Amino acid sequence: MLNFWATWCPPCRAEMPDLVKWQREYGSKGLQIVGITHPPTNVREVRQFTRSLQVNYPILLGTNKTKGLFASTEIMPLTIVIDRDGKVVARIEGILLPEEFNETIKPLLN
Repeated sequence: MLNFWATWCPPCRAEMPDLVKWQREYGSKGLQIVGITHPPTNVREVRQFTRSLQVNYPILLGTNKTKGLFASTEIMPLTIVIDRDGKVVARIEGILLPEEFNETIKPLLN
């Protein structure tokens, strides 16, 4: 699961505790969240922010081109769900709600 986010984005910040929880609960079942920042990116700010939330999944520094590979929308956060075969199976614009996680992502796990 790729999650495009930014430190300046209130909805992005709001969903991160759930992402941390889901990574902890479902990592052993195959879930791997990868957070990708959306520019502008201040490395120090990203590092401080992710440490304060005890983010337990990798964070990559993204570019507009990186995000553009998956969607042209400006809506943030943006979650890209990729199955075990590498196929994009869902694009979720806005906060990933628990109901969406249960319906879209959980069925892909062991």
